[in-house]
Amino acid sequence: MAKEKENPNHHMGKHTGYDLIDGEYHIAPHYTEQFDKLATHKESIAEMVQIVTGFAAKDMEQLIIARKRLFTEIFDDIGLDQNKQWIYLNGVISEEKKEKEK
Repeated sequence: MAKEKENPNHHMGKHTGYDLIDGEYHIAPHYTEQFDKLATHKESIAEMVQIVTGFAAKDMEQLIIARKRLFTEIFDDIGLDQNKQWIYLNGVISEEKKEKEK
């Protein structure tokens, strides 16, 4: 039986083998599997964030609509000018102050 030729690109590290081809290290499956698991975990987190963001955006839309309705009710009740900008803070509604032009 003839001895197989050794692969000149194959090298051994301290724990695993790797191939060095054109300056690129082709690492052992032991490491590539770990990178794959990390990538899958990262994708899962990104998907979860996207879902949560979507739900939060829908909730925010509803909050904005409810806030507009509440202000409309207050405008009607106490006769505030709807063409002005109003802010609410701790039980007080006041006209939003414009910054002085420089």
